[in-house]
Amino acid sequence: MKRSCLIIGARGYGREVLTYIEQDNPLFTVKGFLDDNQNALNDYPRDVKIIDSPHTYIPLEGEAFIAAIGNPRTRFEYTKRLRDEFHVDFATVVHPRANISQYANMGIGSIIAPHVGISVDVSIGEFTHVQEYTVIGHDAKIGKWCQINSHCTIAGGATIGNFVTIHPNCVVTSKAVIGDGVVVAPGSVVVGKIPPNITVLGNPARRFSFKA
Repeated sequence: MKRSCLIIGARGYGREVLTYIEQDNPLFTVKGFLDDNQNALNDYPRDVKIIDSPHTYIPLEGEAFIAAIGNPRTRFEYTKRLRDEFHVDFATVVHPRANISQYANMGIGSIIAPHVGISVDVSIGEFTHVQEYTVIGHDAKIGKWCQINSHCTIAGGATIGNFVTIHPNCVVTSKAVIGDGVVVAPGSVVVGKIPPNITVLGNPARRFSFKA
């Protein structure tokens, strides 16, 4: 029997995750979305509806939750009440078309999209999401609350901290180290060590600051 789950976030990423569940996921059936914006699905006809906000919903016994928020910091704050007050069970979602080594380890709340490749002895922290066509090489270590977007290559032995966002089409080279809170801009190549809480851009990726 499939377990009832709720998707936190009904925007673009939430709609993507709904399709992951609907495409032959043997574990869950989606009860509804939780989102502050009750009109978020107005232009997107779906059988699954927004039933409440994550800030007011009272969980029922046996329900599982999926945090489908793209921004890691927003994901953390948007789920805080349900995590801290109710200690709800967050599901790990692995699409059936992902290729995951049996020796890889993933924390709770992870979402692995279709066509992702994760090699042997990779460690992925809780609430970290990996988008389509990204490849993660052997022995890479990825922290908690990260967002790794589509068409990225994380080479073997790379280390990525917590709350890191890696935008599409990036390469993180072997044994590179990315500090907590870093944002890697699209198309960048990360070499060496990146200090925490900065945005990097380019090949090789360097500190980037926007000037109006």
